[in-house]
Amino acid sequence: MMRIIAGTARGTHLSVPSRGTRPTQDRVREAVFSALQARGAVENACVLDLFAGSGAYGFEALSRGALSLDLVDQSQEAAKAIRKNLAANPVFKEAKLYVQPALAFLASRWVGANPNPQWELVFIDPPYAMENAEILKTLSNLHPLCDPDAWIVVERSARDEALEWDKELWEEQSQKLYGESIIYFLRPALKDTPENAANLQEEK
Repeated sequence: MMRIIAGTARGTHLSVPSRGTRPTQDRVREAVFSALQARGAVENACVLDLFAGSGAYGFEALSRGALSLDLVDQSQEAAKAIRKNLAANPVFKEAKLYVQPALAFLASRWVGANPNPQWELVFIDPPYAMENAEILKTLSNLHPLCDPDAWIVVERSARDEALEWDKELWEEQSQKLYGESIIYFLRPALKDTPENAANLQEEK
């Protein structure tokens, strides 16, 4: 069993799929959220948890003040665990579950009916066996659906080949190594426009 670490649902136990997932350790999740909260990235955020597994990242975000949560996983085992977790605490009841592949979800009619979801915080924690090319394609399809100031958290095995981001789409803010896991913190790349140039001048 996993648990919510902090916030209004602190201590709530979460069910974990019986197979096919690799739950993020509590200490890694705590470190990730400490970094995000220090940047004001969690409270009142619209959150997307792709490859959700148990939904631990997304549920932790709700517990810490996120506004909404969409959970996506194609695994029936994961969906079963997530449905149990949705009922585990009233804080989680408004979260929405979509049982389909991440790429299909991003291209789905639901997104078509909501052409500008503007997610502000996105967790991408795919199976370690997933090829980098599929992760990069997922990120490419995600980009137009994110808020310009969004934070994207990508978890991979520290043993995997480093991901080569499309620098026209993403800026890597930092990366952290936690045992077997490496966490990347990304933001949408700042477009080279007159307005952005003026903002940069104001910040100097």
